[in-house]
Amino acid sequence: MASDPGIELKALLSQMSGFPIDNKDYVSYFINDSGERVIFVQKQGQQAGTLLHSDMDWEPKSVNGPTKTMADAATPEQQEMLAKVNPGGGLFNTPMCGDVILDRTEAKWLDACYSASEPLRHTS
Repeated sequence: MASDPGIELKALLSQMSGFPIDNKDYVSYFINDSGERVIFVQKQGQQAGTLLHSDMDWEPKSVNGPTKTMADAATPEQQEMLAKVNPGGGLFNTPMCGDVILDRTEAKWLDACYSASEPLRHTS
């Protein structure tokens, strides 16, 4: 019987990140321009997905929706501080997932993963 490359890949990603990945999980893998490895995992029936990033020592981060910008995620006090340190406003458009700062390609990839895995959040 031939092996299943999807199962083998999930096992390899689980071993690489130290995060438990089941054969039924939605999993996506990405390598950014800096060569950092990023994994998205959506488990069936769970409302949040998980972001794993090699640059953050594979610490699991919850993904509860599409990425936001730094301006969307900041409190009014933080927005005021950002305006002072970044008069041109470029930081306001920086994509984020929770407290994780992403580059634009990571944000687009993560948004696609979150959207594609939506049906799994409603099954058990």
